[in-house]
Order: sequence, then C-alpha cells, then structure tokens
Amino acid sequence: MPLIRCPKCGQAYDIPGVIAVRLPNSIATCHCGEWLSGSKAAILARMLNPQEIKEVDLQPYRVEMPAAPEPSVAEDDAFAQPFTPRSVRVITSSGKQPLNTIFTIYEFPLLIGRKGCHVEIEGAELSIRHCSITVRGSQLIVRDLDSHMGTFLDGQQIDESPLAEGVHIIRAGSAMISVEPVEDIGRTVDAIHLDASELVDESLLARTLQQKRERSGSTLTGRIVLICVEGPLNGQEFEVPKTGLIVGREGHVRVPDEFLSRKHFEVIPDEEGIIRVRDLGSRNGTFLNTLPAHNTKVQAGDEIRAGVNRFRIEHR
Repeated sequence: MPLIRCPKCGQAYDIPGVIAVRLPNSIATCHCGEWLSGSKAAILARMLNPQEIKEVDLQPYRVEMPAAPEPSVAEDDAFAQPFTPRSVRVITSSGKQPLNTIFTIYEFPLLIGRKGCHVEIEGAELSIRHCSITVRGSQLIVRDLDSHMGTFLDGQQIDESPLAEGVHIIRAGSAMISVEPVEDIGRTVDAIHLDASELVDESLLARTLQQKRERSGSTLTGRIVLICVEGPLNGQEFEVPKTGLIVGREGHVRVPDEFLSRKHFEVIPDEEGIIRVRDLGSRNGTFLNTLPAHNTKVQAGDEIRAGVNRFRIEHR
C-alpha cells in the first residue's frame, strides 16, 4: 500500500491501492487541515456538482506515530548538560613572559603548566601540565592535573573546584596566577597535543627516589639540623630536638610568610628514631622533595618546602 505523509505535521497515512487510484480526482485532507490531494479547481467543481468530486476520509488509514522519547539527563550528571562558551582573563607575572590575556573556553580545557600548555610558566616548579580550567555546563571548573606540588585556589588546595565570579588567585608551584571570569570574547582555546614521551615528569624520578629511601628504613642519628636555604630566614640553622621542631608563623621557628599557617609543619623523630616531617593541617600544604608530605620519613639532604620557603635536613 502507498504511504503518504502530511508535509505540515508529518502524519503518515497507509492508503489502500483501491483508494489511492481515486485520490487524484478526489479531495483528501490531513487531520491538521492540510490538503493532501485535490486542488482549488476540484473544490470549485465539488461546489458545483458534489456527486462528481468525492472527499476521501483518510482517518481510517492513519498510521500511529511513536512518541518521541524524552531526553533523559541524570540530575547529578553535569557533563550531560550542553556546554556554554565562557571567557576568563588570566594574568601572570612569573616566568620569562608575563601574560594578561582573555581566553574563551568551550570544547577544550585551558591548560596551565611548563610545556605544551596555553599558559606556560618556566622556573616556577610547575608540572609539565599542572592544572586546567574547563567548562562544565555553564560553570568554569579549575582542576588539578595530578601535579607533583598541588594546585591551590584562593589559598585552599583543590582537586577540582568551580570558579565563581570575581578575581581569584591560583597558586601552581611557586607561580601566582590571577583568573577572572569575564563576558568579553578572547582567544579561542584549541587542543594542544604532546607525545606521551614528552609528558614524563621529573616528579616520577623524585617519587622513585623517595620510595627507595623509605624502603631502606634508615634512621638519622647525632645532631639533626634544619637549615633554611630560601625564604626570609635564609641561612639560619635550627637543631631538631627529640621533642620536635614546629615551623610556621608561630612556633619554635617563626617565619614571616603569609602563605604559612600559624603552625605549618613539624620535624620530629618517631618512636623508632626515624625523622619525619608532618604537615599540621596547613592551608597551603607541606612538600618533601616536591611531593606532598603528611607524615613522611626524612633523609639527610632532603628538602622541605612550605610557602615561599625551602629547608634542608642535615646530619652532623
């Protein structure tokens, strides 16, 4: 049987052959009122002689159309929401080339790091690809890319966090980056590709060295000294007693650094005589040889970083 479809509403009718041959000389309309056969001349002829021009009722041949499925989006599935292009102003003063640029983000994330990124900063101890800003729905999202020193948004260490309106500070390595959502259209963020071999980070080497040291289980005996090698107390030395040494804006070692917490970290021997560095719940984190330190064994020659300060452990 021939199938005809209404050009206005799309309704289909499965017409028997015996009816189809009559349509050219008949009048037939869709349920929406659209003419499917016939003409003005046929209508005029029907008015003059109704017996000659028949009107065909197509309703018995109507094909039931399946209802279009409703798009289902889980309420908590933000990734299923359509993306809205967003722009952000990025200002950096670190590195060889300061930056003050507006980027428009849509399909690809804005990458921040040392190499192969839209925002590249050298000499600030960033990972190759340190963090990113991406669009999810209509929100801008700041995300740490498993960096070896962590990403901090407005002083808080994050794995992932939405970027609210206003000016914010991202700390990546020792670099301070100002970011602000704006309405202006800027440089479009495109994809940047790097070979897998180029993404090998020196932090992997530091992690391997740290694991070897921890497996050795060796202890430090004699005088253990904490030496400041970078920061306001550069060159000063502090002996670590058996009761431990607390470093922060307040504590045994007082450092005038706004990025330090009041009591930032502690260097102390444990029950087995192994020297450990313990972060004391600081807001910006403590790092041993570029890796986050929570309650980590320390060896002679290791370096502790907190805020803008670097300390080295020595055995004398």
